[in-house]
Parts: sequence; C-alpha cells; structure tokens
Amino acid sequence: MPLGSRRLVVSKQRDYYRAVRRAAAALNSDMPLKQILDTIVRSTANAMKAAVSLLLLDSTRSKLIHSSSWRLPQSYLHKGVLEADKSLAAVLAGQAVAIADVSQDNRVQHPELAAKAGIVSILGVPLIVGGMPAGNIRVYTKERNEFSNQDINFVTTMANLAAIAIHSDALRQGEADEQEKSQAKAAVLQQARTAAFAHPSEEEFAHILDFYHIEWVYEPRAFPLRWEGDRVTEMFTPDFYLPGLDLYVELTTLKQNLVTEKNRKLRRLRELYPEIKINLLYKKDFDRILAKYGYGPLAQARGRGISKVLYSSTEIHQRVRELAEQISTDYADCHPVMVGVLRGVFCFMADLVRQATIPVDVEFMAISYYSGGESSTVKITKDMNLNIANRHVIMVEDIVDTGMTLNYMINHLKNREPASLGVCTLLDKRVRRIVDVPLDYIGFEVPDEFVVGYGLDYNEEYRNLPFIGVLGPEET
Repeated sequence: MPLGSRRLVVSKQRDYYRAVRRAAAALNSDMPLKQILDTIVRSTANAMKAAVSLLLLDSTRSKLIHSSSWRLPQSYLHKGVLEADKSLAAVLAGQAVAIADVSQDNRVQHPELAAKAGIVSILGVPLIVGGMPAGNIRVYTKERNEFSNQDINFVTTMANLAAIAIHSDALRQGEADEQEKSQAKAAVLQQARTAAFAHPSEEEFAHILDFYHIEWVYEPRAFPLRWEGDRVTEMFTPDFYLPGLDLYVELTTLKQNLVTEKNRKLRRLRELYPEIKINLLYKKDFDRILAKYGYGPLAQARGRGISKVLYSSTEIHQRVRELAEQISTDYADCHPVMVGVLRGVFCFMADLVRQATIPVDVEFMAISYYSGGESSTVKITKDMNLNIANRHVIMVEDIVDTGMTLNYMINHLKNREPASLGVCTLLDKRVRRIVDVPLDYIGFEVPDEFVVGYGLDYNEEYRNLPFIGVLGPEET
C-alpha cells in the first residue's frame, strides 16, 4: 500500500476510534435518550465527513422516520416519511447497503430529491433492538463513495451503540408485564423522535398523543403549493404526521388573519394532493380537548347552568330502546359481553342492558386520564375479570369525540383475542374526530358543544341530569 494511502487509513481509524469513544461515553452518561442518539449521529457524521441520519420504524413497521440527523438539508428532511419496503429495504433484513450512485439505483425511494440535496452516495446499516429491526443509520456523501469494509464496520458499531441506548431505555421504563414492556418500547422510540416545538400548544398536543400511544412526527413534510417555473414559491408544512393513522394534523391557535391564510393553503393542498388526509384543529377545538382534561381557558371558566337541552329524557329512552333492539337482533345467538369504561357510561350502560332481550355479560373498566405533561401514558386502573377470548364483545361508550380514548381501548381489547369486537356509543361528536375509529351503533350525532347530563359531567357535576344538555359559559 502506498504511503499516502496508508496514512489515510490510519487517520480514518483514529477518527473512527474517537467517534466510538464519544458515543460510548454518552451511552454511559445520564443523558436523555434523544441526546445520546444525537451524539451518536453527530459523531458518525464528523468522523466520516458526511451527512448522517438515524431513521426509526413506526409502530406499523411500514414507515421509516428521521429521528436525528446532522448536515442533511431541511428540504431533504421535509420530503416526508419513507416507505420501509421502498427505501433501502434490504437494510431491514439485516444487511448493510452501499449505493455508490443514487441516481442509477432503484433502491432509493426519492432519487430526484437526493440529487437536489447534492447526495451522490448512501450507506445504510441496520439498527437491531431486542433481536428485531428497529431502523437504520444512513450516511450521505456529496462525492461518489464506494464505502470500504472499514466504513461499514464503523457505522455498524455506531448503530449497535444506538440500539443499546434504545433497548436499555425500554428496559428501564417497562418492568411489569409484556404489554407494559411493549408500551415502554413504543414510548422510548417516540422519545427518540422528540422535536423543538414552535408553539406551546404543539408540545401540549404531542403530550396528549403520547398519552394515548398515538405515534407522531413533527413537521416531517413540506408540500409545494405554487411554482414559478422550476422554483417552488409557496409551501405548506403541517405540524404533525400520525404514521399509524396516515393522517396530518395542523394546529391553528393564532390570529384570525393567520387562520384564514392556513385555510387557503389547506384548500390548495387538498386540490393538489387529494390522496393526503389532513385535519385542521382550530383554537376552539384544541381548547375543548384541553378542557376535557381540566386544562386551558375553557376549564378555568365555571359553568353557569344549561344553555339548552339537546335530548330530553323521553328521546334518550326511545333511542336507547332502539339500539338495544338492534343489538339483540344482531347478537341473537351470541351471548355477548358488554364492556364499559367508567364513569360517564354508567347511565347509558344500565339502560341498554335492561332493554336488551338477549342474555349479556357486563364488565366495567377504568383508565387513568390525561393530567398534563407529567402524566406520560394512559394506564388501565381497573381491568376486566372475565376472559373475553373467543367471546363476542361490544364496547359501550357514552361519547366519542377525538376517538383517542376509544382507539386505545379497542387495541387493548383486541389483544385479548375476542371473536368479534363492536362499538356502541350514545353520542358521536364526529366533528371533533382525530382518530377515525369504527362505530357500529350510534345513538345521536351531536354538534361541537360541551355536553353534560345522563352520566356525562363537568368537574364531576351534572351526571345525574335525566337529559343531555349544553353547558353554558359564565358571563364575562
């Protein structure tokens, strides 16, 4: 080997050794997981004199999300999440993939965007956590690079250190049953994707999503809206992407003129990208989500009584009887189990069971509710005593609004392997929906109002009202 080449190899070995030493020191420190992963990514990039990104699989194991990156342009990061089976798919099978020219290789999902970002070569190595693929680390160079075995071994070592950090955090968070360990691992992976939020409302919304185990990515994609020739002159970047739901969410809690502008961009986005699902949460929507948990401006105002009655006691009784008759017909030979979540459902559940003309078993569950950023995840505080495996189950709800609670409960019950799982709700506030959950039996579709009565409360009041009414705000 020529002297110059030998010196280059030695210099590279020294750089790689220093990078591994820095990563190991971070791993043995008390840094948060995100900071450890950022250190690993940055050390890898500096040692290889390249751009580097750590990508993690979402809970569906179908998408790859940038968790940490260094030296990658924002235009490339905002291209959106990657499809795991279209972007260096062999990496998730445990193989390192080295691509010398991205423009000539069909294993790259967005070669044209890579070219615009000045990326010529890519190296991807797998990230294995607990024996399962969890993502990969990728190296991007602006000059053609064949990537030697020395390069591949170094990046593999850094990926292994990242995997140890993720796995160790998951073990620390989950010490009870398998479900809690699974939830802990999901929480760790989400923690690795945290972001610097532009507004406090975005951070609060992220806490609520975390609480219900709804995976999110902050500002992952910028949608071009207008062009002048080949130059993009206007873009729109939604606040959140929920990979498991394939849904974008934009929060608007600002001035009315900015709301108008966001609505204009949203209409344009839907015209250009009709396949994209996106929800816009207005300030009043977000305030009502917070008020449900006792936070925000609406929760601070005291109710001054009922402003109007939506459904009288007679109307409720008639509709509950109709629902019971339909359920009795649909489950005539099944002997189903009705499961309700305490406490708001107790009036509806009792009347529904009494009106049913078939034998039913009844179970109640209780869960913890969101109480701000310090409450990290929803927990089952009272579980079922009945074994529902191979039983026909009907989840009974008092009201479905955002769908986040119901989505969590459906996933929990599905883990018990029932023969079937249906949902019956007295009230459906569809206008507030974030998670699109299936509803088999619906009593009434209610407007976007704060409703109380017939089991529904406001600060534990109004549950005993025989009707359902709209709570009126206190005069300012």
